[in-house]
This record gives sequence, structure tokens and C-alpha cells, in this order.
Amino acid sequence: MSFLILVTILIGNPLTAIAEEQPSVEPIKESIVESPESPSEKQQRRQERQQRRQAEKEKRRQERRQERQQRRQERKQKIEESLKESLQSPSQELPPKFLRLSDEIENEVEDLGPLKDLAGTWVGKGWNLIAVPINSKFPRHTVGCPGEPPSDPRENFCVEIMPYIETLTFTPIGAPVPNRGFPFNTFVEGLHYQQVVSDANTFQPLHIENGMWLLLDKEKKIVSRLSSIPHGNTLLAIGDSSDVEGNFQIPEIDGLPIFEKPNFATKLYNTPYFIAEGVPPFDPSNPNKILQDIIDKQKLLKTVVLEVSTEDEGGISNIPFIEKNADVTSFESTFWIEEVEDKAGNNFLQLQYSQTTDLDFIRDFTSEDPDKLIVWPHIDIATMVKQ
Repeated sequence: MSFLILVTILIGNPLTAIAEEQPSVEPIKESIVESPESPSEKQQRRQERQQRRQAEKEKRRQERRQERQQRRQERKQKIEESLKESLQSPSQELPPKFLRLSDEIENEVEDLGPLKDLAGTWVGKGWNLIAVPINSKFPRHTVGCPGEPPSDPRENFCVEIMPYIETLTFTPIGAPVPNRGFPFNTFVEGLHYQQVVSDANTFQPLHIENGMWLLLDKEKKIVSRLSSIPHGNTLLAIGDSSDVEGNFQIPEIDGLPIFEKPNFATKLYNTPYFIAEGVPPFDPSNPNKILQDIIDKQKLLKTVVLEVSTEDEGGISNIPFIEKNADVTSFESTFWIEEVEDKAGNNFLQLQYSQTTDLDFIRDFTSEDPDKLIVWPHIDIATMVKQ
């Protein structure tokens, strides 16, 4: 008889003994099975998840607004320093045989520095976002926004989001324009521009604007934009120019209304923005995403960036009706003049812009200041190609 058989007879099968010593698996399984979640618990968990998401979105919006304000302050300080230095620069003498008449177009364009590639005609598409005061019982988001007188003045607004087509033409203004002073003289060069915007669906005219882009200091690349709008607004925005190589990230902006102390109640004002026609592809919480999506699919060689703001030693004038009903308090605009290489290896010029006009109307109920109004960003973005 073998030793293994003898051991099995005397003490039993060792494998069976080991198996009997193992703890039962079933009680463990039962112990980790959770009890079914009740409908109320599911609803509560869903609400908590939504609240976390809303809190994260609001935090991100506040961060973007703070970044925007910081960029404004930094740019304003930079422009103020550049303007101060420019005023102390050596006097520019009138060139020999100076005439305030148009020069050869080639010479005019070359003298425009960072503005030179604007000269010509651009055609493309864009998006418009605006909130306006109306007589309506509820927030509306249709063109015209008809309705009864509001029961709650805080709801007295409507939101319009619409695609548009645009033609933007720039023409050199001619010879340098002398600004005489003591002890210094300066010369300003620039371009006239005319902007014509129409509804992309109905082709009805929406907007016309004319003005100038000026080169105030070629060495420091200080530029300005003067604009006149038939609503009864004129503005002077000052800024500067910079260069970017290759592809880049366009800063995010926020098109939602701005309150002094955002809370749960202020989120109700965002609803019309997200149920308006055109959403998506337009994103009210970051309109610039459309611009970024376009260049993400392209190969950019180089870009000239023009940034101007009315807060940088500029200003806005409005007719009394505008001041009373929807006061235009600030304006900032960024132009990206992009050299793009297509798939065939050919280069073309593309112009993208993003501009924000702040409209103030309806009392801000989160503020202790009775004169504080809600700020409603009016956003325009577009992408155009030079003809």
C-alpha cells in the first residue's frame, strides 16, 4: 500500500480538508450587495450632481471674467505707458513736398505697419448675440420679442442669437495726417472701413457701420479704432498690435449676463440663451469656440493680432435714448489677421474677429446699490476671407 493511500485512509483527503477550512463565499457576496436605491434617493443624487456641475460652470465663468478683467487692466497699463512715451518721442517733421492727398496705393499700404493687410475687401460669416429690453411678461428669444407688459420688471428682456453674412471693406485714407503740437508733432496713418451685415437666412440688412483704423505709433504699434453706428453711438477704442507664429488658442469669452453677486436666482436669466434658435452650434457661455473650431482644422503660418478697448484711454458717446434704455458702457475688439496654408500648399489671408459691447439695463437685484444695472454682453464674432 502506498504512503499516500495510507494517509488518506487515516486522516482523509487533504484537499477536502483544506476546502472545508475555506470560508463560505456566499455570505461575502450577500454582504456587499447594496439595497435598492429609492426613487427619492435617485432624484436627490441627480440634483446633487447637477448642482455640482452648475457650481463648476459658474466657477469657470467667474474665472473667465476675472481673466478678462485682468487682461483689460494689463493692456490698459501697457497702452498708457506707450502713449506717455510716444508723447515724449522726438518731433516728426513734415516730409518734403508734403501733400494731404492720396499717395500711390502701394506706398500707402506699406506705411500702415500692422494694419497693412487689412486693406481690401473681406467677405464671410458670423454670429450675433444680443439681449435687449422689451415689454414682455416672460423672457423671450425671438426676433421682435412681442408680448404684454411685464408683471416682473426683472423679466423685461429678450435674447436674439442669429447668424449673419458680412462684407468689410478697408481703404487707405491717403497721405499721413499731421498732428501738430508743442514741442512735438506726430503723423497718423490709417484706413477707412465700411461694414455691411445681413441676416444669413433672410438676407435682410441688419447693421451698417463706418469708421477708421489708425496707426498712432508705428514703433510701439499703438492702434485705434473709430466707429459710428446708426443706432446713435460713436466710439474711440485704443490698443496695440502683436504677432503670433503658427496655430494658437483664442481666449474664451462669456456672453451671459453679469451680476454683482451671482446666485441661484440669477441663473434663471441664462435660460433664454440656451433655448434660443442657433444654440448649438453657437455657445453663449463661450462664443469664441466657433472661431477656435475653425482654426483648429487649419494650418496657420502667422497672425497679426489687433486688440483695442474703449477703456484704454478711449470712450463712447450715446444719444439720450440709448443712455436711458440700454446704455452702451464699454467696447473691446480683437482682430486676428491670419495667413493660412490650405491643403494644396497655397496661402490666403483670413480675418477673424471677436468683439464685446456691454449694455447696461434692468436693475441688478443682487447689488445693494440701487443704481447698479445688470451688464448684458453683446457679442459679435466672424470669420472672413480676403477677396
